[in-house]
Amino acid sequence: GKMAPCRARNMRRMKYTLYFSSAPAPRALAREQLERLMPVHFSTQEDAMHGAALVIRGGQYPWLIEGPDLRLDAREIGKGCEPILELLRR
Repeated sequence: GKMAPCRARNMRRMKYTLYFSSAPAPRALAREQLERLMPVHFSTQEDAMHGAALVIRGGQYPWLIEGPDLRLDAREIGKGCEPILELLRR
C-alpha cells in the first residue's frame, strides 16, 4: 500500500503529455482519437520534446504534446524536434 501515494505524487509532477501513433496525425484531431493512444508523461516540455524526437527516430508519429498553457500539434512538434534530431544524427 505505500507505493500508490508516491506514484500519485510523481504523476502530478509529470505535467506534459505526449501522444503518438504508428500512423500520421489527422489534420483535425478529436479527443476520442487521443483516448485511443497511449499517453507518455514528462515533467518538462524539454523532456517531452526529447521523447517526441525519439518517437520520430523510431519511425512513429507524435500527434500532440499537452501541458500547462501548452498544446503543440504534430507540425509544431516536428519543427521543434529538428535540432534534437540533428544532434542525434551526429
